[in-house]
Amino acid sequence: MISLLTHWWETKRLWQVSPLILFILLIQLGCISVPRQHNGPAPGRWRGTFILEDSREIIVTKGKDKIVTRDSDPESLKKVIPCTFEILYREDGSMIIDFINGDERIRFDQIQHGYDQRSGNDTIEIRLDPYDAIIKGIWEHSKIAGDFIVLDKNQYSIPFTAQYGQDYRFKKIPDTARVDLSGSWEVVFDKDSSDSFRAIGEFKQNNNHLTGTFRTETGDFRYLEGQVSGHSMKLSSFDGAHAYLFDAQVMGDSLYGKFYSGNKYKATFEAKRSVQNNLRAGMEIVSILSDKPVTFSLPNSEGQMVNLEEAAYQNKIKILQIMGSWCPNCRDEVEFLKSFQKQNPDPKIALIGLAFERHKDKNKAIDRIKAYKTKLDIPYEVLWGGYAHKDSASALFPQIDGIKSYPTLIFLDSRNRIKKVHSGFDGPATSEFGNFQKEFQQIISELKEQEK
Repeated sequence: MISLLTHWWETKRLWQVSPLILFILLIQLGCISVPRQHNGPAPGRWRGTFILEDSREIIVTKGKDKIVTRDSDPESLKKVIPCTFEILYREDGSMIIDFINGDERIRFDQIQHGYDQRSGNDTIEIRLDPYDAIIKGIWEHSKIAGDFIVLDKNQYSIPFTAQYGQDYRFKKIPDTARVDLSGSWEVVFDKDSSDSFRAIGEFKQNNNHLTGTFRTETGDFRYLEGQVSGHSMKLSSFDGAHAYLFDAQVMGDSLYGKFYSGNKYKATFEAKRSVQNNLRAGMEIVSILSDKPVTFSLPNSEGQMVNLEEAAYQNKIKILQIMGSWCPNCRDEVEFLKSFQKQNPDPKIALIGLAFERHKDKNKAIDRIKAYKTKLDIPYEVLWGGYAHKDSASALFPQIDGIKSYPTLIFLDSRNRIKKVHSGFDGPATSEFGNFQKEFQQIISELKEQEK
């Protein structure tokens, strides 16, 4: 009772003595804006890690009421592929995630988040369309933990974690860069191995920041981003289908390192500065053996059979795109072909995609093609060619000495004879993308001239 009287008396005195102070406080409180709350993970920049190896020693402490697990350095004993992404929200509250690789942003907008009543966890599932893959896990406001799962591969998943507000890729504070890697590098992967292959490294460095790619005869590694710290370089990327890591030491004018593609593939690589191009041109890799016309009858994305004798393809130059819905280089080439067709409409030229899929079941493969075609808004037919293997693709074309890479372009004249074959693809992340566009235009011009 005494305390209540005291409280009343003090409040009365406050109003009597300091009404101005209370007025000012009320004005200030009115100016405070409460940040907009979202039902999902926090908007802004995040740092993600795909965990390939984890050698940490977990310390378990038993308390009176609970068990606490901890380790002194959460990343020093792990091999991870880092990435950066940004979470955004539309006006309707739906979530968008942009994965960032150098100058590239890859947007994913098929995201579901909810609540699991059984576990009491907030859940999230990010569909990585147009690929048959997801990131699935649980989240708190500033953390995500789960797995990157490739659905059209057999039991393929990589643990994934993410932390809000970490706007860096590798070291938060890297050492001073002791080298400048800008320029062209001649690269050999798995030297002295039967699986050895060559590449050209193209890098741009600004202080510690490093971007670039590796060009090969079968395609490029797309947009890579990382850093130079002291005498070491690291590059990584995540595009929805693949997670890549390049980790190397610089010794003089040479690089010695390891390349990781997800958790299933690892290779060594060596590189030296060079202005020489040690790669064969895309037109030099496949040989034409016969001028026998190409024939096939294959199902399209609706399950309907399509062949080159149909009226839609009669008396037309045809461009066949050997591709797969799982292939990022193929996606880049799809975007190029869409742009070419839009900018150069010609009723005498027909585009046809031949997709070789990881699903061996016909119905699953066709469903995958349909989803891919819809997501990318592909304006030409995409047919199911068979299982995703170079031998499967090669069997359709006995007129050449085999399909060497995904993607491959096969150019037919109006009588369905193979005139040109272009293996691989130098995409927009490479210095050769402009030359590829010019070469493609030249081939079309030559074929049109021959048809006159």
